[in-house]
Amino acid sequence: MKNKLKQQELSKIINVSQASLSGYENGKYEPDNQTLLDLAAFFGVTTDYLLGNDEIPELSKSSRKVPVLKSLRPEIPAESSREIVGYEEISEEMAKQGEFFAIKMHGDSMEPRIQDGDTVIVQNRTAVESGDVAVVSVSGDEATIKKIAKFGSGITLIPYNPKYDLVSYSKEDLIKLPVVILGKAVQLRGKC
Repeated sequence: MKNKLKQQELSKIINVSQASLSGYENGKYEPDNQTLLDLAAFFGVTTDYLLGNDEIPELSKSSRKVPVLKSLRPEIPAESSREIVGYEEISEEMAKQGEFFAIKMHGDSMEPRIQDGDTVIVQNRTAVESGDVAVVSVSGDEATIKKIAKFGSGITLIPYNPKYDLVSYSKEDLIKLPVVILGKAVQLRGKC
């Protein structure tokens, strides 16, 4: 399997049962047209290659796939998350700048800029600058996406949606709770 992806994970991504996927790999079953297209898109090859009509796959040399996570907790590295809901492509140039993952936005705290269901591409990092949008976890809870403002030795998490309050954390809070930066948002991919 590509990138050490397990059958169970791939079956969820392309929306087929694990038994069907196993049958495709073993030649016991033939995938329908939509499944064939989904497999070709995921692996970056032609359907002819999957059907054995082309000898050389047309792998994209200018991009790399990163996992899209439903949610993220600080104790589980992005690459180990079991809540992968798909994959997004990033350019090879971007991939050279570090490790990346994507997260599916849920909730309305970052509207109108980031909508519920949008995908945010995130660079793994533990420090960001004031004004950056970051993925942050507080007290080990599920991560949230907020704009960061630094003050003295603390930070403020700023939602774009005015119906939500700003939340500030002192230097002591950052350590005690803890408040953990999991990455910097670098690209928004809207659901439309």
